[in-house]
Amino acid sequence: MTQVKIPKHFNHLLDLIGIEREAERQENRKELERRPVEMREAAGKTVSRLNLIAEDTAVGDYPLIVLSKSVKEGAMSPFQAINTGDNVMVTMPNLQTADGTVYRVSETDITVALKRKTRHEMPAGLYRIDLLGSEATYYRMAEALRNLRGAKNSSVASLRDVILGKDKPGKSKPKSVEFFNRSLNRYQKQAAQMALGASKVAVIHGPPGTGKTTVLIEIIRQAVRDNQRVLACAPSNIAVDNILEQLVKYGVNTVRLGHPARVMEDLHHATLDALVAKHPSQRELLRLTTQKDKLTRNRAPKAEVSAAWKEIRNLEKSILKDVVGSASVVCATHGGFKSSLFKDPFDLVILDEASQATEPLSWVCLAKAKKAIFAGDVFQLPPTIYSPIAAKEGLAVTLLEQLKTILPEDNQALLRVQYRMNETIMRFSSEQFYKGKLIADKTVKEHLLSDLPSVQHSALTARPMVFVDTAGTGYDEGWDELLESRYNDGEAGLAAYFHEMLRGLGVSAKQVGLLTPYVAQVRRLRKRIEDRGLEIDTVDGFQGREKEAIILSLVRSNDRGEVGFLSDTRRMNVALTRARRLLIVIGDSATIGRHPFYCAFIDHAEKVGAHSSAYEWGSVGSTDSAPAR
Repeated sequence: MTQVKIPKHFNHLLDLIGIEREAERQENRKELERRPVEMREAAGKTVSRLNLIAEDTAVGDYPLIVLSKSVKEGAMSPFQAINTGDNVMVTMPNLQTADGTVYRVSETDITVALKRKTRHEMPAGLYRIDLLGSEATYYRMAEALRNLRGAKNSSVASLRDVILGKDKPGKSKPKSVEFFNRSLNRYQKQAAQMALGASKVAVIHGPPGTGKTTVLIEIIRQAVRDNQRVLACAPSNIAVDNILEQLVKYGVNTVRLGHPARVMEDLHHATLDALVAKHPSQRELLRLTTQKDKLTRNRAPKAEVSAAWKEIRNLEKSILKDVVGSASVVCATHGGFKSSLFKDPFDLVILDEASQATEPLSWVCLAKAKKAIFAGDVFQLPPTIYSPIAAKEGLAVTLLEQLKTILPEDNQALLRVQYRMNETIMRFSSEQFYKGKLIADKTVKEHLLSDLPSVQHSALTARPMVFVDTAGTGYDEGWDELLESRYNDGEAGLAAYFHEMLRGLGVSAKQVGLLTPYVAQVRRLRKRIEDRGLEIDTVDGFQGREKEAIILSLVRSNDRGEVGFLSDTRRMNVALTRARRLLIVIGDSATIGRHPFYCAFIDHAEKVGAHSSAYEWGSVGSTDSAPAR
């Protein structure tokens, strides 16, 4: 066992999140200067054309402003990426700016406490809000780290010491269970039994398409049957909602933390807000609120108003305690988990997509755990880290990576059967990342686009993979100064050409995804191709998703053989495993082929008969147009 000095370890993590916090602030301010408003709005970091609907004063005499924006029916809230406690910059109609903190946020309104005590008359016109940083998440990380640093003689302290390698975890004793889901394959069953039989910690490695969420649902249902309370966490709202959707489907008593604006519309009824609103004590709460408002209007003595406020707060706390206390399972993002709502630790904490959460972020949930199950894939996208210094000093190393090394094999399981990709698409990633252990299920092993009812049989739709080599075409990369990102107009033209070809062969827009590692290339693709239902995104924005056909533009083409952050092969593992039936990769072999990973990919493409020159698909013209058919 390692000689981990607990206080020193957590003090170091506290220092790192302080560095990261400042780096994120600086990065967001730089983004304000270099990125167009529409791009920031698409990412949820900017909301423009807001109307000022109210002004008030918060505690400490800070001015409060309430801004509103109408939302079309069925559309997502414009404030979906903004949380209470976040730092924002408010731009007024006269173009003056003021920093503030998000006081309250709903689907259509946002209340901001301005960071100045003097009140000014707010000008009429349209306002804009820019997100500067998620202060709430940093606060929760710091709180968790401090609590864990000093924890002694408790189940949480015991789990902490095992995770950090200070104590032995004890070998998992696979638990014999009657499975709810009888269609689980043998690797999924083994993983569930191993995780349920572990005394403290277990790890489930889930390569793309292997049904990781399916296994986690089985584990949660088994734990609930044994009267255990479960906390299911993930870094992203999408991952949390994937778990929630299945639990709701099976009738598991579940509550979802987080604002409904960031939860899938079909799942709003399971949110804490919705359950609190339906609580039987709401009628009494309304009566007390009406009484308090009457006292305020009549200028009653301060003591009476304060007493009324206290009664309201106590009842609100009681309702919250009742709702969360009666739930068998609590679902939340790591950053959205409010530990203050829970006095006692959970019997089981599940951390899904554990490869995407930094160590301090993971501890937010683990600080309330007796036992933990980590699920994820160390060979997919890592956490986003703003500070190179913090990354170098250890923030880039996740707990999942650490546990992969220190945890006994008996406490780890690899899901091997994948249900997404044609075997030809799967094989390269399997060999490069998973020691060739992945198996394509018979239902997907040979499936092709041409097998779909509406799709015509052709040279393109009857094959699973195409590598379009742009070497010698003159399709050189460019640099977008504004976005600080790379693009390739020639590759964008080719991507548009293949998209048009697929659409002409009967493939629907919703069945195709256009991916690229670079933001500037995304922007060019979106300008070039307008097709309702078609998704064009960065690789990072597409993790956890899939399409029948994927067109991937690698962008890099230069005479120096530089591939930049394409050298992070985990990003490429994600990119190459999003397609179910057809993967089209566009790239310059003369550039990417100098990197061992891409050299191996090109070799694989040649072996399976997928390598082709851009010239084979038509005559290559200028960088402004695609090859002619």
